[in-house]
Amino acid sequence: MDQHPQDPSDRVSRRPRRSAARLPLLALAAVFAVAASTLGTGVYLNRESPTWQRILGTEPVVEAAPDPAAELPVLLAALDAMSSSPTTSGASKLAAALQGTRTMLAEHVELLTPGLPAASTASGASASGTGSEPSAADSSAAPPLTAAEFSRLLAQTGNALLTQSLGADGQEARRLSGSGLELLVQARTVLASSGATQAALDALPVPGGTAEPEAAAAAATPTDSESTTDSDSSTDSAPAIGGATTDAAVRAKMPAFAVSSCPSSAPTGTEAPDSGRLLGQVADAAYRMGYAYDVAGARTSAGLRTAAWNRSALLVDFAQAVEKQFGAELNCEPLRQPAYQLPADAIQNPMDAARSGEAQLALLLRDAAATQAGDSRAYLLKAAWAQALHARQVTGVAPDFTQVEGAAAAAESALPSDG
Repeated sequence: MDQHPQDPSDRVSRRPRRSAARLPLLALAAVFAVAASTLGTGVYLNRESPTWQRILGTEPVVEAAPDPAAELPVLLAALDAMSSSPTTSGASKLAAALQGTRTMLAEHVELLTPGLPAASTASGASASGTGSEPSAADSSAAPPLTAAEFSRLLAQTGNALLTQSLGADGQEARRLSGSGLELLVQARTVLASSGATQAALDALPVPGGTAEPEAAAAAATPTDSESTTDSDSSTDSAPAIGGATTDAAVRAKMPAFAVSSCPSSAPTGTEAPDSGRLLGQVADAAYRMGYAYDVAGARTSAGLRTAAWNRSALLVDFAQAVEKQFGAELNCEPLRQPAYQLPADAIQNPMDAARSGEAQLALLLRDAAATQAGDSRAYLLKAAWAQALHARQVTGVAPDFTQVEGAAAAAESALPSDG
């Protein structure tokens, strides 16, 4: 009887075969474990490197800073919505301030963002009911901004433009800083016209990011809304606002300026602005006004005499501090003249004649700042800000910072001339 062949598998144990099959898997797992630990250690040790941050997805996202000029059309749209609000239109003082703000914003839109004036004009037409299509702001369900909210946005945009100007060059720095300064001043005008308290005005953003506004003048001027054009205005005896041309403590911190040449009275022509010439014009303007205020003090009543002479002393001290920047190194001729020819109305209105140059000094400070860098530019821009506030305070009119050319020529017509 034939026997069945024995199954070969019965003669071979399966246990060794399974162990042999696991060896490659174990070896592969060990390789992966070593690789993972090495990779993990490398990632940990190099996790801060840009390459590993990209691999791990932890690289910080660098976003381009928003352009504050792009906020100007948005502010115009918000202003149109406010102007059409019954609450705003019923307040004549605030309505007038908003209308002036709209004109100012339209100028700065054209100055900083060419090509957008048409859009802003269309927005204004829509707000007045003449447009065929309502704008996005008009169709929004959001209620119109209050005067306080709008003023804060206006001041924030102005501050952002001023900050942007610190890194700009030449004419662009003048445009940006001029727009920023004018928006900052106008924000206070709008808020004051709504009847806000001095504390609310002081809370608005200012250059440098800290509240350093007209608190010093609060006792003499309860609000900015009070008229300051009368010769017996209480602002004449108000304390200084806090700037290089209004505060001795600020002037004492004047940094060293970059001065390329001695001041020159030669026409500018088409040549690039020169730091020496522009700083010289600042000092010369301060000297001229100092003389005008000194004469006004002798020709006015006792109530204004002290204010005029105090202002004269501040301006002359500021001019001397700037003139020292030219130093013996350049051996420049003295800027100060023994006398100046006063404007024609100086006899009848001596204080008004002296004040006529305050706004132009703010423009000259803005122009001189564009020739500087770093702390020197920041110092002159803060001086221009304080000077702009002072000019509005004593004349009732804020400087027109849309002037980016010919400021010096305009200053010559406003200030006393050589006698």
